[in-house]
Amino acid sequence: MNIKKLEQWYIENHRKLPFRESNDPYQIWISEIMLQQTQMDTVIPYFNRFLKTFPSVCLLAKASEEELLIHIQGLGYYRRFKNMLKAAKVIVKEYAGVFPKTHKEILKLPGIGEYTAGAIMSIAYNKPFHATDGNVIRVLSRYYLNTKNMRIEKNKKAIKLCNQKLIEKSTPSIYTQAIMELGALVCKPKKPLCKACPIQSGCLAHERNQVIHVPYLSKAKKKRTTHYKVLLIDDGQSIYLRKRTETLLGGMYEFPMVENNEKLPINYEIIEALDPVKHVFTHLVWQMSVYRVKLKQSPPQSWIKVKKDMLYQFPMATAHKKIADQL
Repeated sequence: MNIKKLEQWYIENHRKLPFRESNDPYQIWISEIMLQQTQMDTVIPYFNRFLKTFPSVCLLAKASEEELLIHIQGLGYYRRFKNMLKAAKVIVKEYAGVFPKTHKEILKLPGIGEYTAGAIMSIAYNKPFHATDGNVIRVLSRYYLNTKNMRIEKNKKAIKLCNQKLIEKSTPSIYTQAIMELGALVCKPKKPLCKACPIQSGCLAHERNQVIHVPYLSKAKKKRTTHYKVLLIDDGQSIYLRKRTETLLGGMYEFPMVENNEKLPINYEIIEALDPVKHVFTHLVWQMSVYRVKLKQSPPQSWIKVKKDMLYQFPMATAHKKIADQL
């Protein structure tokens, strides 16, 4: 691969993104955590607001979990942000608030795996550690015409080893971003812009007219659908919420709900049915039937009564924000 040509293409053509204007490892870390399973256009406004509130790891470490969740509600995958807060506290306690500089130290931080550590090391510190995401897998699978199933870990590992060899011959801070940007802007999953590709001349998939067939991904598992009954206990001015203790969306607030085949441990009278709400996660779907109800007994102590105009001051997942919008 002509790495110099790829890097020059990036220098001349990359998007001007806020986290690319700095080599601050803190900012790169925040951006990479936010970008996990989340689209770039969605992340940018969150990233900008986040840095205004938490401009340093020391200030982030002082935040409560609930305060942090308020600032990132709507992004989903909230466990990554709980780990982010834990990592910030470790950095303050063990590294005096200075972001660690070695791959080994960064990997030890909560919520940081091989990809994120590689991104920080290469982009912030210009060290040759690969960061191989879906975009990179697609570019390298096509370039070298690797037709193996990329849902299988050993096949992805082979691509990672290939990427590591390439970054060792590169300017890491540029190369990592260049190959990701190539996958995002040019080597797209559908309708790739091969004529605009700086490394088209060496691409085997293009040469053999196999671009749209690579990478190969076996059929994903079907999403599991769960049906819920959601209760809006509403007196006109206030409404009840509960704080989730479940692993999924733990720490977020929601309107009381149960699966359709379960009973809430409380008596209530249905006043009206509202529009049902559907929310799609990565591996499952929530189908929620929503009812405005009147309680016939006192609610559990774990439920809290909040003023409607204060509702958005509580961190709430998008699934239940959709319901709140009906109020």
